[in-house]
Amino acid sequence: MIAKGKAIAHGSNAINYALREKKLGQMIASNFLGSREPSEIVSEFEMVNRHNERCRNKYLRFEIGIAPQDEKKLQPGDLFKIVRAFANKMNLGEHQ
Repeated sequence: MIAKGKAIAHGSNAINYALREKKLGQMIASNFLGSREPSEIVSEFEMVNRHNERCRNKYLRFEIGIAPQDEKKLQPGDLFKIVRAFANKMNLGEHQ
């Protein structure tokens, strides 16, 4: 597994792309979100981001890459566990 992250300014584009791509056909996990629709998620993020006027890159984008041979070995629920463990190690458990 390889993970990479980046601070970005174009959160709405990233959200729309990630949810439009639908490689898995579902959202693996979310935190403090009331919706699963891209436009509503962007609205929720914008409400929080309005409070930080000095920050330009207000979104954090993370990608977790799993080798194709390892992906075939995953059981239902394993991706959720990987995502949660990653978020906790990055101290993101209390963020959207």
